[in-house]
Amino acid sequence: MTQFGPGADLAAQCPQIPTPDGWRAWMDGDGPVPDALAKRATSVAADTSVPLGTTESYPLPGVVALIRVEPHAWARDAGGNLVQGCFRAGAIFLPSGAAAGAGVTPPTDGTSKVVGVLTVVSLAVGTVATIASMKGGKT
Repeated sequence: MTQFGPGADLAAQCPQIPTPDGWRAWMDGDGPVPDALAKRATSVAADTSVPLGTTESYPLPGVVALIRVEPHAWARDAGGNLVQGCFRAGAIFLPSGAAAGAGVTPPTDGTSKVVGVLTVVSLAVGTVATIASMKGGKT
């Protein structure tokens, strides 16, 4: 049984799960993760009644993303710093044939930087909330 929480010992035992066949991880070149998708991924991962390995499709304009609940050996704290440990996460994937930025239309005006910052803040808050809820080695 996987134990979750911060610490090098938990990071060392945290299972590494391969990328699902036919999918690729969301990359920086894909643009910021849309806020609604980030919130859904954080919500699914924070729900401990959802087993590891659970997947969920999430429609975006022009493409369907995949959310998978999986263990990660790192997370980011509220300050954006990497934290070592084993944490439940909602990993986000796009179809392997999708071009960078597929289905994501970045803003063309000055709001792109604001949207990116808000997305990072949203993910950080969700990660911290997940870490706080799992503190103490709960599974």
